[in-house]
Amino acid sequence: MKMNSKVEDLLNSLESLAGRHANEPGAVATIETAAKALHFIQHIGRANDFWEYARVFNTEDAWPKPLRSFASREEALAWLQTQPTLPYEVVLEVAGALYNVERMPKGDWVLIRFPSLKELESEE
Repeated sequence: MKMNSKVEDLLNSLESLAGRHANEPGAVATIETAAKALHFIQHIGRANDFWEYARVFNTEDAWPKPLRSFASREEALAWLQTQPTLPYEVVLEVAGALYNVERMPKGDWVLIRFPSLKELESEE
């Protein structure tokens, strides 16, 4: 598989960085793990997806997109009761907020609200 030049540049930078930290085994292990992750991304053919993710990292564009939107929690729960299955890690929008949806072992649905970027930034 041909190496993407961006990935190759990053790997070269990581190799250089590892050389500068050769006397720090923990740092070298961390750098080697990052390099392996880049090789893996390239190997599975997802380099373009990675670069898109890197482009939008820490922006609202990186946040999950809802499968459906509902005006109220009750409306969302009523819809969920009609669904035999849902995609893994499905996200719904309820009254303008994003929720991860999980089904409990006894069949009850749980909605877990994502904090907004504004909320996360105010905690820093």
